[in-house]
Amino acid sequence: MQKIKILPSIGLILILFISLNSARSQNQFNKPPKLVVGIVIEEMRYEMLLRYWDSFGENGFKKIINQGAFCTQTYHNYLITQNGVGQASIVTGTYPSYHGIIADSWYNRLTDMTVGCADDSKFNLINGELSMGNYTPSNIMSSTVGDEMKLAMNDSSKVISVSLNPVSAVIAGGRLADYAFWFNHHDGGWITGTYYSDSLPLWVRDFNSKGFQEVYMKKNWASMYSLNDNYKYSLPDDSDFEIGFRNYRYTFPYDLSYLRNRSGNYKYLKFTPFGNTYTKDFAISTIVNEDLGKDDFTDFISVSFAATNYSGELFGPRSVEMEDLFLRLDKDIEHLISFLDDELGLENVLVYVTSDRGISDVPEYLISKKQNAGVFEGDKAITLLNSYLSILYEDGDWVKSLYSRQVYFNQSLIDQTGVDLSELQQKAADFLVQFKGVANAFPAHVLNATDFESGINQKIQNSYHQKRSGDVIINLEPGWIEKDGHVTKSGSGYEYDTHVPLIWYGWNIKSLRIDRRTEIVDIAPTLSWILKITAPNASVGKPIYEIID
Repeated sequence: MQKIKILPSIGLILILFISLNSARSQNQFNKPPKLVVGIVIEEMRYEMLLRYWDSFGENGFKKIINQGAFCTQTYHNYLITQNGVGQASIVTGTYPSYHGIIADSWYNRLTDMTVGCADDSKFNLINGELSMGNYTPSNIMSSTVGDEMKLAMNDSSKVISVSLNPVSAVIAGGRLADYAFWFNHHDGGWITGTYYSDSLPLWVRDFNSKGFQEVYMKKNWASMYSLNDNYKYSLPDDSDFEIGFRNYRYTFPYDLSYLRNRSGNYKYLKFTPFGNTYTKDFAISTIVNEDLGKDDFTDFISVSFAATNYSGELFGPRSVEMEDLFLRLDKDIEHLISFLDDELGLENVLVYVTSDRGISDVPEYLISKKQNAGVFEGDKAITLLNSYLSILYEDGDWVKSLYSRQVYFNQSLIDQTGVDLSELQQKAADFLVQFKGVANAFPAHVLNATDFESGINQKIQNSYHQKRSGDVIINLEPGWIEKDGHVTKSGSGYEYDTHVPLIWYGWNIKSLRIDRRTEIVDIAPTLSWILKITAPNASVGKPIYEIID
């Protein structure tokens, strides 16, 4: 008798196929990455990717965007977009109103002193100069994703951060980081502080002794390509809207050995693309020597490229120098990605690339283009405000300090005179909003009593911390920046300062473009979801679920 073959139905085959693939995908997701690499490019606003796109190579930014998950609408949703604030928001998944890093510096009413967001006099540098300051993450008021990794893995995960910029290094690492390393411009080496260790690891001392800093400072910084045929999306090299290296020059080429001899140290390395390359070299050495990604516990390294920040202060975001710096950074990204693939395999490495904040255009350039722009001179405004309050109430120093567009009153004088604080805040706000370049002036009592749900008011509130913020917060008009003493500061709630890239690459990341709005505070909860750990304790962001394959 002939046997009858029973063929499974097409529907059953499809169900089995989907189940197998679903199980395979779930198994892949259950296997966490061995290493998370957070790349933060300081002062990189989103449109720079678009502006320089045609000039990038195929294996740097283009590769990670084309093969990774690209979030095109990622924003910092608060007012004071500065370096320390952005770094803290990335790793805590929350706003300054919770993590407490409200600006790069603020006034401390109790000590009557200015506080740097990463300064700490309790700890000393190792092999460094005291004039450089002491840096720790002690001012962060909430946990970071690195902290939660250490807690979840019972300290078996390693957390390390690297940057030329000491603020970026210590803030990105969090309170429980094994190490934060930053640049010592006195001898050109890498350094840490006694918050992390009593001595530099031997491998760091060996790296410093190789003298890479000397090699880089003997180079000429000339443009990669012909200035006549390329750099079409930048201003001319001899643009009037650049400061350049003072008392030297502001056009290519730059003799770095001359700058090295003039300064007597290595500080100018930070202002060149070789500073980024030096950072990349040290990050690679860190991964190798600390055996990151080599065991069953996920490790984390934050690599902040800070030369874009330092150089941006001298040349502005539309300069040839900045474009050249980004084209060279593209090569550094390519090398770092290639190294990760060779060393660990990209299937074991999760990379994200973002920025701590954008950057404003030089006001003089905007004015030349008939745009509303300018420099708000805070010191002059505060002098006039103090005179006004002295007439209104009684003669005295009513304003104690102005930092990052935040006005701090003299509490002792308020207590002595019995002036109502809310009234004083309101009077000052009404006075300050009349100044040219000021869009809003918010008294603190309004921020304490009102819950704003959108717009610039919400951004101001997200930047406000009752213990650390001022009595009045000033929001400037678009295109305006602040001059505080001799220092010009950007950092606003507008598009050019808040819209930044966010790219996910490696591990099980899809090739995907996400055009819905996301926020910088979504990064930490996304990492926590992937690693199956608790999100940072003040996190308000939401995981970006679409990125996983």
